[in-house]
Amino acid sequence: MSGKKANRAFLITIICYIGLCYVIGLFFPELGSNLFLDNLMVELVILLPILLFALFSKEKLVEFLGFHKIKIGTVLMTILFTFLSMPVITLLNLISQLWVDNAVVSMMDSYGIGGLPFWKLFFPVGIIAPVFEEVSSRGAYYRSYRKTGSGFKAMMLSAVVFALFHMNLNQAMYAFGMGILAVMLVEASGSLWTSIIYHSLVNGSQTILLYFVAKTDTTSLSDQAQMVTTDYLLFAIGVYMMLTAVMLPVAWAVLVWISNHEGNNGILTKLWTIKRAKEPTANLEESVEKKKDKTITVSLVIALILCVLAMSGLLFEWVNRLIILLMTR
Repeated sequence: MSGKKANRAFLITIICYIGLCYVIGLFFPELGSNLFLDNLMVELVILLPILLFALFSKEKLVEFLGFHKIKIGTVLMTILFTFLSMPVITLLNLISQLWVDNAVVSMMDSYGIGGLPFWKLFFPVGIIAPVFEEVSSRGAYYRSYRKTGSGFKAMMLSAVVFALFHMNLNQAMYAFGMGILAVMLVEASGSLWTSIIYHSLVNGSQTILLYFVAKTDTTSLSDQAQMVTTDYLLFAIGVYMMLTAVMLPVAWAVLVWISNHEGNNGILTKLWTIKRAKEPTANLEESVEKKKDKTITVSLVIALILCVLAMSGLLFEWVNRLIILLMTR
């Protein structure tokens, strides 16, 4: 599937995502407070458009998405890589909170996680979300953009797509970092399974932490977050900058080990090559098609504008005004 088609799928996804928010808010508000159903609908909106485009493009999904076998050693080192990469994810989360609130804390409070059974929280956040989002972002989107020849551009653009799926600046900032790390893991291992494991471990660990904080403290998570001062944030940012400086190089070494272990020696260096790779083409028609395929298209630009407007709140404000104007006529 081409990058152009992936961008069209992304635009459709964003339009459906925004439409879903309005439909739930206006007609089914009770669904918005149900974590499992709300999360499932959002994840389906993220996954289905890009999968349908892949099917219509006659892609063999298992091969196209990158579901290849991995060795036990790779699984264990993926767990280690997750632990080593957590400081940089936390660092990006903390930096974003200098300007915006912690979106996850606010959402979890709205779902009332303190009163939920653990599995009702862990299953949608720690399993459904990682699987659906990795299949779409590091699977279909990344593989589509990768076909244009530049691994670096494909990595950065798929990370942007993944970040914008979250529709808020707080999550988008560290999701972008996660997107880059997950792509490197996929390339090193040669399999989408590693990014699914990685994403599940990140989401799962944070879910467990928030759940037990909510259970052991009667103060709401949002109220606890409001108690965090700017000075404390700056101190925490300093600490996590030092942890990142120490642990990120070790995480890179783990990636190199994984790539060697899976027989993908040198692939990580090639991934960071910005220049488009020259790949041999079977015939003139295929060569022309490759030149036509671009990662930056009109569909992508429109989707990005919609995302920015939605994240800033302007889009919803304008739509609300339009609805009120139509209803008063």
